[in-house]
Amino acid sequence: MPSEILDGVSAGIGRNIQPTFGYYRQPNGWITISPNTRLERLKYSEEGWTYLGDYGAFDMTAYTVNHPLEELYMFGGAKELCVDQILKMGLYINPPLVPTCGQHLTQYHRSHNLACWKGAKPVEFPQLDSVDGALIGPFLCTFCDRKMPTQAALTQHQSVAHKTPLSNIELGRSLGTVLGEALKTQRGRQKEDHAES
Repeated sequence: MPSEILDGVSAGIGRNIQPTFGYYRQPNGWITISPNTRLERLKYSEEGWTYLGDYGAFDMTAYTVNHPLEELYMFGGAKELCVDQILKMGLYINPPLVPTCGQHLTQYHRSHNLACWKGAKPVEFPQLDSVDGALIGPFLCTFCDRKMPTQAALTQHQSVAHKTPLSNIELGRSLGTVLGEALKTQRGRQKEDHAES
């Protein structure tokens, strides 16, 4: 009997749960998801974060964890992202599709169904129009053809995942440079010797 009462109480409570997550702009310009209760908003505000209430509140689900910015995109918030975040996260490489249902993931809309994706289009990042083309990849790994979003990410990937072949290439370059300098020096001596004779 007590479990029946508890189940009834928990079912009643579950019907009107307010979504407790939203978007914030951190001091570095990056957009992130965090709890949006009054206490949390106050705490984040004191840390210099800006709550982006225009984009609504939603529930944190496994889907949201894997698609953290989708709700932001759905309500026109792609413009909120700084160029640094777009580049470093590689969001521009294969821009995600944006659901067209216009509904946050909440207790009333637990997941996006096929109707939510009808007419979906990839998100656009107009802030990249003014970025130097040399900064926009993808940058392909020489050893495994993996696409990396930035040159720094490529360098880091190769230094960890392909340490041995990369060190062999660096060794070859060093030896080539030393041999080239030695040949120049040798040719210079031969010219001097030829001029003296």
